[in-house]
Amino acid sequence: MATAFTDEEKGIIRKKLHKVAKECLQRYGIRKTTVDQMAEMAGISKGSFYNFYSSKEMLFFTVLEEYQIDTMNRLTKQLAQTTSQIGTEQFARLLYDFYQDFRHSFVYTVFKNHEIELLIRKLPKEVIANHRLIDDRMAEKVVSRINIKETISVEIISALFRTIAMSILHIEEIGEKQFDTILKLLIQGVVEQITKEDNGERSNQNRKPF
Repeated sequence: MATAFTDEEKGIIRKKLHKVAKECLQRYGIRKTTVDQMAEMAGISKGSFYNFYSSKEMLFFTVLEEYQIDTMNRLTKQLAQTTSQIGTEQFARLLYDFYQDFRHSFVYTVFKNHEIELLIRKLPKEVIANHRLIDDRMAEKVVSRINIKETISVEIISALFRTIAMSILHIEEIGEKQFDTILKLLIQGVVEQITKEDNGERSNQNRKPF
């Protein structure tokens, strides 16, 4: 019989499980991590683990989604600090910082090891569908502070953000030395294509990446 926990204990254990999940994703990956292993690291029984998550995949997905939401909230908070809509160069810089954060996070390891497809296959379809809605809502919050072209939908912008993230998985093929410049040019190109012209900001066609 699984141990009954108080609400306070549940909160503490959930935080422990999230911390353990991040550590296991970075050190072992999805395939090599087991429920037994994470339960032991969190100091609970395997039976108790299932009181919190139906599978290891649901725990992993939860911490990945939590990372995404936290990161996007930081981005929108930075955007909200300006009293008016921000320019393309400032937006491009913020996106660059966002992707650099992703590049050095535990999330990057999951994508680099090509385990995200494995994770998605193990999740209920409604969980994936709900996540796409979250993607679009987060993108909508971001673009509300940007002067976006009327012809560009939130869904397209959300897909473009994912496309840039996917490029980071191919650093070795692109070239480590060139990648930073390539990332800046890619972000700058996307931002310029989806935003309206700023007053005089794009007059210099030969300017260097931000």
